[in-house]
Amino acid sequence: MLSFLETDEVREEAKKMATAIKNNASVSFPPSPDFPLSIISPSTTFALLIALPPSQKDYRILRGFSGTPGGHLTIPGYVPPCFSASAWARTALKHDNEIHKLTEEINNGHINKEAERRQLTKETMDELTALYSFSTWDGKRIPLIQNAPWGTGDCAGLRTINMALRRGWEIIAMAEFRIQEDGSLSFHSPCEERCGLLLPEMLGLDYLYADEDIAVINKKEGMLSVPGRGDDKKDSAAYRFHALFPRTPVECTCHRLDMDTSGLLVLAFTKEAKRRLSMAFENREVKKEYEALLEGLLMEEEGTIDIPIRLDVDNRPYQIKDLEHGKKAVTYWKRLGVEIIDGNKYTRVRFFPHTGRTHQLRVHSALIGHPIKGDRLYGTRKEGERLMLHAARIEFAHPRTGKTVVFTSPAPF
Repeated sequence: MLSFLETDEVREEAKKMATAIKNNASVSFPPSPDFPLSIISPSTTFALLIALPPSQKDYRILRGFSGTPGGHLTIPGYVPPCFSASAWARTALKHDNEIHKLTEEINNGHINKEAERRQLTKETMDELTALYSFSTWDGKRIPLIQNAPWGTGDCAGLRTINMALRRGWEIIAMAEFRIQEDGSLSFHSPCEERCGLLLPEMLGLDYLYADEDIAVINKKEGMLSVPGRGDDKKDSAAYRFHALFPRTPVECTCHRLDMDTSGLLVLAFTKEAKRRLSMAFENREVKKEYEALLEGLLMEEEGTIDIPIRLDVDNRPYQIKDLEHGKKAVTYWKRLGVEIIDGNKYTRVRFFPHTGRTHQLRVHSALIGHPIKGDRLYGTRKEGERLMLHAARIEFAHPRTGKTVVFTSPAPF
């Protein structure tokens, strides 16, 4: 996650929060001598999240901290951890005396007790891990991921997001930061190694970037970009985005990816951002790159496929070659390498589509005799196999600033 709704407004609120902590010489809100400034270290991370409760006009502020500053699980004025603090204390104390006793015996030379202490420590940590619970975009609760790194779920930003979701508040903006010795703030994004394991499921989508105007997600394979017909096809990237941010346009997608294709998808927070980006896509001002694994061996290093295609009206959603009535479709490709999988040769390529027709890359690959591996429509797919096509790079002018922005996502295959 590169950046998630870190706006100028929330950065200013974070500076006010840090100033109050410094001036009051206390971390808590309201200030208290029980929570002095000395309990935090340069590595302590804070979070400030601005949220809007349903049917209300006034924003609320949620504060969070990472870890246990000064040994405190909770501090007044901050959201609680993602577990019951009382249950945590009971669980931690449950085997505490026995672990200390084993430690003393080991220090006195009984090294045969080390395995017993390791087992007891592991059991305690497993019981503590089981106490974590996280809220999701659709009102459900999920446990901590099995075998997650120790400390997962203890980050400041994740705690504030968890509380906003639990209360059903709309997330408006968020900043994570550390307070430097000179009083300045260093801002950073949610960490990949821990928060990245939980936030995609909590938020419903894997957000790579979000500001006041746009969001860029890494859509997973098998998810619709927009809702299909019928309630059974309602779940989609657009549906989940609008559910998390209800003030956004219902039609929030600026372009689409096939359900079977994974990768970068741009969504709009405002109608104006959608209008401008949709025009940019229509005018071919957006540069897109895809990565794919094709069946067989392509001998050339690069090439261009210029074959018009159209919908096969008698066999929807198939697209077919039609030199007379088809729409112009042009794809430039570059070979990246050759791979052998289960004794079969495949060519990894980079696609640079000049046009954006439905199923263009899939159809063009099949028409030159090298369908994309796992393509159930234009090739063959084995049970449990995915379409080996991924939207890996996108470049466009930001709809508000006009500055060129670039996002990348490595292929998961």
